[in-house]
Amino acid sequence: MKKAAFIKGGAVAAGLLVILGIVIQWIGILCFDKGFYAREYAKLGTAASIGMSQEDLDAATQALLDYTRGAREDLSVTAEIRGERREVFNERETLHMADVRNLYLGAMTFGWIALAAGLVYFVWAIFFSRERQAALMGYIHANWAFLLLFGLLALFAALDFNTFWTNFHRVFFTNDLWLLDPRTDILIQMVPGQFFFDLVMRIAFACVGTLALLLLGAWLARRHERRKGKGNAV
Repeated sequence: MKKAAFIKGGAVAAGLLVILGIVIQWIGILCFDKGFYAREYAKLGTAASIGMSQEDLDAATQALLDYTRGAREDLSVTAEIRGERREVFNERETLHMADVRNLYLGAMTFGWIALAAGLVYFVWAIFFSRERQAALMGYIHANWAFLLLFGLLALFAALDFNTFWTNFHRVFFTNDLWLLDPRTDILIQMVPGQFFFDLVMRIAFACVGTLALLLLGAWLARRHERRKGKGNAV
């Protein structure tokens, strides 16, 4: 019993690591989906509202994404905006994106480590500890807990996205560089609140769907183990 309780407790912690890793991977995938940017720009009329060509907007977006993922060293990109050839991003926007880049790269590193550590634990617990039911039950508890928390956060975002997004920035950034002026700062004109609302909802649906499938798989596996155990007992 003590061993089973230990395995189950470890599985809860490992399950949370796996889930965090999955969420971060989804964020990485969906934040860099250029098809999503194209659809949002078309829906919001972004190029026209900024006063730049679609070609220049696409080039600025590519530079922004490449810089964030660490594929380029600077965010210097020029475009014709309202008839004037200029740098797209000003100093404040560039400094904020440096913070975003550091946050993203750090999160991705943590996500891979968390995912690997959690999976290693489950491989050991399921295939070598002989406490498969305890390991699966621990994961099920972790999944339910995270689904509940994630669902509440998604509901909060859906009901009051401005407050949700403001609190997100206050938690993850140590300065106020994220407070941009939509009248003058191109970055916030490219990706306004509606853009991020759509992105966050997309991430939420992807994560909830993935976790629901994993929860179903874990439940079916545990039911199989219980039936197998009863058969062996007979």
